[in-house]
Amino acid sequence: MASSEVGRARTLLAHLVSEPEATMDDYRRLYDEVLANFELPGDAEVEDVDAGGAPAIWVSAPGTARDQVVVLVHGGGWCMGNAKGYREFGYRLSAAADARVLVVDYRLAPENPFPAPLDDVVAAYRWAREQEGVRRVALVGDSAGGGLVVSALVKLRDDGGPLPNAAVVCSPLVDLAGEGASLTDRAHLDPLPAKALVEAMGAAYRGGVDPKNPLASPLYADLSGLPPLRVLVGTDEGLHDDSVRLVDKVRAAGGEAELEIGEGLVHIWPVFNFLPEAQASTGRIGEFLRKRFANPA
Repeated sequence: MASSEVGRARTLLAHLVSEPEATMDDYRRLYDEVLANFELPGDAEVEDVDAGGAPAIWVSAPGTARDQVVVLVHGGGWCMGNAKGYREFGYRLSAAADARVLVVDYRLAPENPFPAPLDDVVAAYRWAREQEGVRRVALVGDSAGGGLVVSALVKLRDDGGPLPNAAVVCSPLVDLAGEGASLTDRAHLDPLPAKALVEAMGAAYRGGVDPKNPLASPLYADLSGLPPLRVLVGTDEGLHDDSVRLVDKVRAAGGEAELEIGEGLVHIWPVFNFLPEAQASTGRIGEFLRKRFANPA
């Protein structure tokens, strides 16, 4: 039986699609209403910055290391969400990983389709790398933000220059072609209509680009030569197979990829701070990042 906390997470996800005639502005308002449930602790250190042309917010827990940075890429189907709404998750990551967190406010589709959001993430990562005293940088993202993280890894590898020390993605959306069987097989478990959202918001993000373009849809990219990756996904979500296939493909290409599957848990469950499972998973994410910061490849 699902806990009351998991039930609350399901209710919040269902809120995102609670208005059948919703416009994009409505979806953005609904997503902001969900994110407003995650209150930033009063001792957080917060600073708005321009990260290489992309607006961003530094979020740090007290006493965290200054030479380690986590670049956090929020979810929202490329069309919703903002850095402010992810400050609480950033705070938890900061405390767990002993690092400052840079939450990127990348441009949103459909006004700014591919590759604009990806370009902003890459620019923010490079900016973070260039800051005085910074020695280690990791990327973390959820849902569409997780897809952007994997796309950024591919682009950074192809462009040359220093790669992140590690990356973590939660319920990543990496297949805009929507070929994962779980989009239909697990639809009855998911409070979100994942298949319809992938089709609609994926189309808004793609802006006419092929759904298997390797930078827009990184499951179809060459995934060799990437930094260590940790992937988290729930059993009760349509995007379950995106995560499984991503990990399988990274491993097949010779890379390091860990997979954590949350039994009975829903889309982006680590973001829901009231879930005991989310608090525990944040700790494991922190352990993963601390290890890669201390022992870079």
